[in-house]
Amino acid sequence: MRPPSARRAYAVYLWLEAAEFYCYMLVFTAGALYGIQVAHLDAFQLVLVGTALEVSALVFEVPTGIVADTVSRRLSIIIGCLFIGAGFILWGTVPLFVPILIGQILWGLGATFQSGATEAWIADELQGQDVGRTYLRGSQLGYFAAVLGIGSSALLGSQFGLAVPMVAGGMGFLVIAASLVAFMPEDHFAPVPRGDRSRARTMSDTLMAGVRTVRGHPVLLTILLITFIGGAASETFDRLWELHILGNFSFPAFVELPPIAWFALISVTALLGSIVVAEVARRRVDTDSHVATARALLGMNTVLMVGMAVFALAGQFAVAVGGYLLARIMRRVTVPISTAWINQSLTPHVRATVMSLDAQTDAVGQIAGGPLLGALAVSAGTPVAMLTVAAFIFPTLLLYARTIRLHGRDVVGDDDEPEGEPAA
Repeated sequence: MRPPSARRAYAVYLWLEAAEFYCYMLVFTAGALYGIQVAHLDAFQLVLVGTALEVSALVFEVPTGIVADTVSRRLSIIIGCLFIGAGFILWGTVPLFVPILIGQILWGLGATFQSGATEAWIADELQGQDVGRTYLRGSQLGYFAAVLGIGSSALLGSQFGLAVPMVAGGMGFLVIAASLVAFMPEDHFAPVPRGDRSRARTMSDTLMAGVRTVRGHPVLLTILLITFIGGAASETFDRLWELHILGNFSFPAFVELPPIAWFALISVTALLGSIVVAEVARRRVDTDSHVATARALLGMNTVLMVGMAVFALAGQFAVAVGGYLLARIMRRVTVPISTAWINQSLTPHVRATVMSLDAQTDAVGQIAGGPLLGALAVSAGTPVAMLTVAAFIFPTLLLYARTIRLHGRDVVGDDDEPEGEPAA
């Protein structure tokens, strides 16, 4: 039985995950069509918009993570909601390239304030108890809320214009921020002791402590390498899957639906499938064990690679959609499990910083791999690009297998004290 403070934090965390997923899907469902049909962005401008988001995440990830470790996780999350809301509102109200670009930068900045901080906050408030299952439960509720968000966005966009769901999503984040000010607890956060030092020095010390923690635990280095490879592959998969379907398949003739309706149905199916698989993982994966978590991730990423390969090589619409759904569901479910894995080797003082380093590594991978594979898609076609994406996943399987082989019982023994405690 959790104490009252932990129960309150647990409830707030689940609500936060659901509310943010809902608001994100309000924006995402209409965002691509808004950029093309309302803002009239060309293909190159659409790529630049995505690159701006990733560069923003890369630049701000570690500094904002250090704020969460040295000042307040709660404050960092609230600030993040404010920046995200402002970015979405600007994106939806000024349909011009430069304001949309600025909106992406604001969104990226806000996301980095939240990246690592939300997971670290709930881990602190639960005092490390049942954290992995909590992440999975939050993901499940987020998926349900995302389904509602897709439906709400489609309804608002079709009735009142594509800008409306985007502005509504931005306003939603401002409401979330106000709600967190009123209800979000922070009873177990212990900021890094500063003594008489400046805050900048404290942040620098925390960053170095995070780096020492990563260097002191091989499993964290493995996770960061896996994150980089996954980021390089995911950018192309996420940006080109609709183009791959539109350019290589015909929609079924038994029912007349516009492409956006087919894509919405595919997205909802992927979300519902993610809910089911996440529940199975929550019950069966011991997220407190390094090796058990690595084994689960090895299996899921194997299925992910197979799904991407099927999607690339399929000759029929139904087979391609099946491969896409397999890959998409695995990608979503592995996120909270990977978060739990990296948490296992972290002390509270550097938790948000190391998780931010992981997110920054993902951004570097996306920036490095996305344009290269995008160029391959232009020159050789999306099937070749998608098959290359699947091939990128294979090295991560070798890394998971190596971790399991080298550490048959546990990566960090019970008597192995993590390095990287910040100096007083």
